[in-house]
Amino acid sequence: MQKQWTLEMHYPGDCKDSLITTDSFDNFSEVERKMKQNREMVFVVKPPAAPLTEDLRLLDDLKTSGLKIERS
Repeated sequence: MQKQWTLEMHYPGDCKDSLITTDSFDNFSEVERKMKQNREMVFVVKPPAAPLTEDLRLLDDLKTSGLKIERS
């Protein structure tokens, strides 16, 4: 059972080998900070097994604000 948020950061574009880094975080605020600091990148986010509803809502808000985010 996954307890952490996993965040992949990719270069923008359609390159298959665009992965820059994969990080794990204990709470969503750390994920949010990393994405806001690297707005130009593309992100793949894997939530923990039981994420808070508020965290998922914040993730959707970030996507709506223009960040390039996919959920896995």
